[in-house]
Amino acid sequence: MPITYRSLTAAQIISWLVVLTGCAIEQEISRTPRTAVEQLLLTGAVDRALTNLTLTLPPQAGLHLEVSGFYIDRARLNMRDQLSGTVQDPTVDFLFVRDTVAVALGRMGYRIRKREDHPAYLVRVSIEALGTMQGLTFVGMPPIQSVIIPFALPELTLYKRQAQSGYARLHLDVFDNLTGDYKGSSATIIGRTHYDQTTAFFYITWVTTDLTAPP
Repeated sequence: MPITYRSLTAAQIISWLVVLTGCAIEQEISRTPRTAVEQLLLTGAVDRALTNLTLTLPPQAGLHLEVSGFYIDRARLNMRDQLSGTVQDPTVDFLFVRDTVAVALGRMGYRIRKREDHPAYLVRVSIEALGTMQGLTFVGMPPIQSVIIPFALPELTLYKRQAQSGYARLHLDVFDNLTGDYKGSSATIIGRTHYDQTTAFFYITWVTTDLTAPP
C-alpha cells in the first residue's frame, strides 16, 4: 500500500519528536524560597516523625530542652545562646523543632521548664536532617530558542513530574540536669512528606500529596 502524503507527514512528525525527545531525571536541594508548600513539607515531616517518639522518664518529670543540628544555608549560626535553648544560634528551623518537640513531650505528660528552674532532666534534641529535596523527570522536547533565525518553539511535554519531598530525622538525648549523667536516648525518628505535580500530554496536570489542605 503506497504511503500517502498525510501518513508520511504523521510519520515524519513522530520521528522528529522521537529524535528530539529528551528524558531528564535529577535530584537536588530545593532552591526556591520558603514557599507555603515547602513550609508544609517541613512541618509535616517533623509532625510525622514525632508520632513515633517514645521517652521513658518518671511521670510529669521536669525537662529543659536544647536543640542542635548541622549548619544550614538559611541559618546564620554564631555562639551558643543560653536564652533561646539552642546549642547554636536560634534559627527559625531549630526553634520550630524545639517548640514542636516541647508540645509532643507535654502531651506525653512531661513538664517543660526553663534552665534556671533547675528541672530534673536536660533533653537535647539532635536534628540529624531537616530539609526538602526536589526532583524532575521530563520526557518531551525542551523549549528551543534559535540564535541564528529569530524563532522559538515552546516546551512539548509528553510526561513531566516535578517531585518535592520533606524529610526530618532526629533523636533525643537525656541527661541528669544536676550531675550531667547520661540517662539514655530515644530511638531515631523519621518523618517524610511529598508534593508531586505531574503533567502529561502537554496540558493535563494533577497534584498528588500527603499534606493536609495544601495551597
